[in-house]
Amino acid sequence: MICKQGHLNRGNMMSKQKMIVTAAVNGSVPTKEDTPHVPITPEEVVQDAVQCWEAGASVVHIHARREDGGQSHDREYFRRCLEGISDECDIIVQFSTGARKPVPAETRIQSIDLHPEMMSVNCGCCNFPQGPFINSMQDIEYWLTEMKKSGVKPELECFDLSHVYAAAELYDRGLIPDPPLFNLIFGAKGALPFTPQNFIHMHECVPEGALINVIGVGRHQLPVTVMSTVLGNNVRVGLEDNIFYSYGVKATNRQLVERAVRIAEECQREVAAPDEARVILGIGN
Repeated sequence: MICKQGHLNRGNMMSKQKMIVTAAVNGSVPTKEDTPHVPITPEEVVQDAVQCWEAGASVVHIHARREDGGQSHDREYFRRCLEGISDECDIIVQFSTGARKPVPAETRIQSIDLHPEMMSVNCGCCNFPQGPFINSMQDIEYWLTEMKKSGVKPELECFDLSHVYAAAELYDRGLIPDPPLFNLIFGAKGALPFTPQNFIHMHECVPEGALINVIGVGRHQLPVTVMSTVLGNNVRVGLEDNIFYSYGVKATNRQLVERAVRIAEECQREVAAPDEARVILGIGN
């Protein structure tokens, strides 16, 4: 059973499980014109990943970018990031398979042979301002099957309640290893808006026993981080989702991670180190 009304699956204001902080450092949308702090080159991504690790992040989520800043799925880009990060620290590296423009399913997952510990899987479609964000069920099943074969932990990105139900069905079919990690996203234009009511309802509809990670887009990043922390979940912050620290003030990835860690400390939540996060996520089991 998925949705249990009137009852928070893991609602625990004093959760003993350590909180995993993910840093989404670059995404596919922010440009240097938007903020000079967004890392575009592999070298910049490595530098930001190490800084986020120093600040307390245990996972770094990265997108491949072209030299002009555009969307890419270049295997060589991912290789340079993975090797550079791994040489400097033990943060968990998570590759994105997301694509704002139509890209063949095989291309979106071609870097799996580099054996990252994690990769993201978008679990449904949205109508973003830049155009439709297409993730067919056939492609989702293909990505999950390939990740299971390769021992890569999938992160299930859910922009809408229907995506949660789709991912839960795929979990029931055995395509997703335990424990499943649901990444709930609020505030993206063309997807589910952030309200406390939407947050709680989506949270309640995640399968019992699953892990929850939560993203707030733009101005919603701070309240979503606070709510997720209080409810005993995990959080993702970073310039992919939000380029501001406060009104009119541009942020760095490190600043956003540092703030998430401070919020956790104020809420009496311990933050997981990378090896602790691997145990929680079931990586390497």
